[in-house]
Order: sequence, then structure tokens, then C-alpha cells
Amino acid sequence: MIYLLAHVQNFADYGGRFKTGAKYAQELVSNISHSTFNKAEIPLTEPTASRHTKSNVINVIIQAREDNLGGLISALNSVVVNTKNPVSFYLIMPDETTSHLQEWMKVPELSNVQYSIAKLPTDLETYSNAGKFAFIDLFPSLHGPAIYLDPDVIVQGDVADLLDTPILFKDLGAFSDDCHTGSVSKMVASRGETRYASRLNLKQPAIAKLNLNPLTCTFNTGVFVISDVDSWRKEKISDTVLDLIHSHERSSIMGPQGGSDVVEAAILAAFYRRTSPLDPLWHVRNLGVTRGSRYSPFFLSNAKLLHWNGHFKPWKSSRSYGSTFEQKLWDNYFIHDPLGRFVPIRKKKSEI
Repeated sequence: MIYLLAHVQNFADYGGRFKTGAKYAQELVSNISHSTFNKAEIPLTEPTASRHTKSNVINVIIQAREDNLGGLISALNSVVVNTKNPVSFYLIMPDETTSHLQEWMKVPELSNVQYSIAKLPTDLETYSNAGKFAFIDLFPSLHGPAIYLDPDVIVQGDVADLLDTPILFKDLGAFSDDCHTGSVSKMVASRGETRYASRLNLKQPAIAKLNLNPLTCTFNTGVFVISDVDSWRKEKISDTVLDLIHSHERSSIMGPQGGSDVVEAAILAAFYRRTSPLDPLWHVRNLGVTRGSRYSPFFLSNAKLLHWNGHFKPWKSSRSYGSTFEQKLWDNYFIHDPLGRFVPIRKKKSEI
């Protein structure tokens, strides 16, 4: 916090996009300082990192497919490089991708990484994000707190600090609030797309009986801290989300503005008002939303986690996008595919 305050002005000194970075950093500081983590206001759990010693393993869950497997590799490698504790990865992917990953994990940089692989059950294979709740049943040996990451992220901080996020006793985990200034574009915010009324069909029978406040802010499911996997099992969170997904087959649970897939919509409903906030620096989003950069290199370099949740992924280049600073940050953690199947698209030297 002190570090960020001391360097916010540096963004503006460069001008141009750096001023945008300065404004965003100032907004983040404001969000953090205005009781986002005010422990005096409400009772919090013990920070999850305080429950284990420095030698304990940190659990990280990632779901991927063949077309974004290189993203998983970069995300996984970034965690390994920047985390002092041992990490155990729980990876969810189709059968046809498993052998590819296993060969990739034999490279020297990853050969000592501890990981387990599972595939989604047949009835969930059509839901690309089902791993965000299905991990409860897929990995019965997984216990305690954990971290979920989408495969289009890189981590630049120690995930032990992320796991240390304070979580309310009543809450299921820590997520990023979509209404925080700077987390979405002004256009999206002005259209109300960060509210439950736009993301969910509040008249759908299964949703209507939950009595959701339509003006409540939604949250992002791409990065989150799980308070305790065993608590999720005890509360049958997987069943709750599945029931909502199945209700969608009869009548859509999706809202008028979309912005979610069915799994994310079901999670929004099931986790209503049961999420604690993430430090905004641990989830800097909206990279790849446009072809340009909305953040300064200084800010991006000092963020703890970067998320390319936009259409333009860092392994997919175009002439106007392929040489951005964000892409270079991602390249720092990418390990070339020993089978040569996953090759990031990059500009030719003649195009630079």
C-alpha cells in the first residue's frame, strides 16, 4: 500500500497512457483505503496463510483446453517462479489434452512440479468453466484453502500473500468486485452491466426465489480464493450450482446483457453476498479487451496478477497487438512446447 502511494505520481509524469495508469492506480488506492479491508467493521476469518507454516503446500486449481494449454503453462510457471512455498496444482482438462500436458511438464523448468489431472464428468463437458465448482468432487484429496486461476493469467507475486486474503466467516471465498472503479470500462459501468439485474434473469423461477437485489454488484470468477474446500463440500456448493445450471435447461438464467456463461451466472446466484473482496492489485483485469493498452508499463510491472480476460489473448497476436508490453510480460513465463503443437502467434521481424 505504501509502495503504491509513493509511486502513483510516477505514472502521470510519463504522460499519455501512463496518465491512465496513474488514474487507475489512484482509484485502486482509494478502493483499498476506503474500508475494503477494514477488519474493525466486520469479523473476519484468520487469514488463510496463517493456518499453515512456511513449509506447507499451497493448492492452486486451473482448468484448460488444448487451445489454451500454453496459457496454463505460463500461469503455472509464473506461480512456481514467484512463490516460495511448495505448490500443488490441480489441473482440469479433457482426456485428449492430458498426454500433451504430461509431455510439457517434463521440461526441466517444470519437472519437479507437483500436479494432479482430472477431467470433467460427461454431463459437464459442454460447460467450459465447470471446473470452477466441479473441483470439489474431482479431487477428493484436496482440502483446506485453495486458489482458482483462469489459464489466461500470469502471477507476479507470491501466492501465499493471495491466500492470506481475509475472508468473512460467512463467505465462501474472496473475489474481485465488478463495480470497483477501474475494473471495468465506463461504458460497461454506465450500462449497468456490473449489476445482478443485467447478468441474471431475475424472473427465472430458480433465480426469483433467491430474492436477489438487482442493484448488487457482480463479481469476477476468473481468480478467487477458496476459504475452505471442505466447507464447500459440507454445504454442497457443487450441487447448488448444478441445480441452477439444470434449471437453465428449462428456462434461461442469463440476464439481458449477458456477460456471463451459464456456469458463471449460476455461481453469481449461488454465491450472492457470500464473497469477500480481493486486493485489486491481485486481479488486474481487462487486458486484451482492446488492441491497445489501458495501463502503463510501470503499473503492469508492479501488479501482483494480470488477467487477459478480453478477446485478445497474449498468445494470439495481430499486427496492431502483437508487440505490446503486456505480451512481453506473458512471454517471460511461457515455456516452449516440446511437441511443437502450441506456438504463440508473433509478429515477423519485417512487420515490427
